[in-house]
Amino acid sequence: MIETPELHARLMEDARRYDPAAHMRSLLLPYREVILLQRAKFMSYEQIAATFTRHGIKVSWQGIGAFCRRQFSKAEILRARRTQLLTDRPPATLPGLVLPPASVAPAPGASAPGPASPPPGKRGPKIARDNY
Repeated sequence: MIETPELHARLMEDARRYDPAAHMRSLLLPYREVILLQRAKFMSYEQIAATFTRHGIKVSWQGIGAFCRRQFSKAEILRARRTQLLTDRPPATLPGLVLPPASVAPAPGASAPGPASPPPGKRGPKIARDNY
């Protein structure tokens, strides 16, 4: 191959214009929240890839897996799972049942709940003593 000055100049120009960050940008990044929600709902990489393919975004399950490992920590997925669980299932209440707020103090004169007393005929736990 014969090296010409113009070929060298074009190659140098390409090398100068190369953006290394462009190589690392993910096509899935705009769908990060969608994938996080799907992982929080226990969808597998294969199921997520099939969903994206159905909507016209061609991606392999290996690509989804690599994206998830790079973008999400286990703690973030668990946090999203917990949040999703709370929003999907409102607290179950019975009609007419009104629960007092948890921050209400007990009525004056009421004793604090203590340990349950042992059944009759059974001894309680031994208490460690310093005087042997």
